Amino acid sequence: MNFHAIQFNAILHDSKANRCEVERLISEIKAIEGDFIVLQEMTDTGWSMKLDRITGIGTVDWACSLSKKYKCWLQVGWADRQGDLGKNCVTICGPTGEPVGTYTKLFTCSPMRENEYFGSGNELLIVDLGELSICPTICYDIRFPEMYRIAALAGVDVFTVSSSWPQRRIAHWELLLRARAVENQAFVVASNRVGKDAISLWGGSSMIISHMGEVIRQGSEKDTQTISANIDAKFAHQWQNEFKVLKDMRKELIGSCKVTKIKA
Repeated sequence: MNFHAIQFNAILHDSKANRCEVERLISEIKAIEGDFIVLQEMTDTGWSMKLDRITGIGTVDWACSLSKKYKCWLQVGWADRQGDLGKNCVTICGPTGEPVGTYTKLFTCSPMRENEYFGSGNELLIVDLGELSICPTICYDIRFPEMYRIAALAGVDVFTVSSSWPQRRIAHWELLLRARAVENQAFVVASNRVGKDAISLWGGSSMIISHMGEVIRQGSEKDTQTISANIDAKFAHQWQNEFKVLKDMRKELIGSCKVTKIKA
């Protein structure tokens, strides 16, 4: 299956402009039918804690209209609201234009005060596409290997990551993503935004990483860009059978989390 990670300079709170840019970038991808596209965190608003500006704007409906138009899989970042707190979410939209499943960020970023405005999710999502299984995650999550291990033990071929990761910590980004791939013997496809706004200078460097931790494709730190690669899950399966590290796991040491599996 072909995977694409799109990075662009989101204009803070301008969903109209950001959607136009995403639509332009998707239209430039060749042979897109059946492919999987990963978009960055809070795709059409930019990362923000101003809930009144970023919730209730129809992001998922818009994204599903795109997945239907191009007959592809599309992971979109968006913000929902539950009472006084927001929920930082990604939804996977299917080729028929229907939302397949939604994941809410498990770990909110207290160093950037995200935890004061957003509640945390309480379950992992794995979507079985038939050809391979996807586990969507969001940005700060990658600092917490235990959640990836729990998902890996449930069966994941590709971890997809939608992010707004600052440039000043971009070295951490690459290191953490490669570690998540290596330790879980799974591919990683990660989209991270570029540009500068009132909140941060963002670091781009979207990545597609093999099950061996090799960087297959990497984006620029500054430029709007789409990176693409073909992923064949059989290579990860072969390595898992050859080097059975996951079977040596002591599950009692990593805790537990609800895992919801969906067959798309």
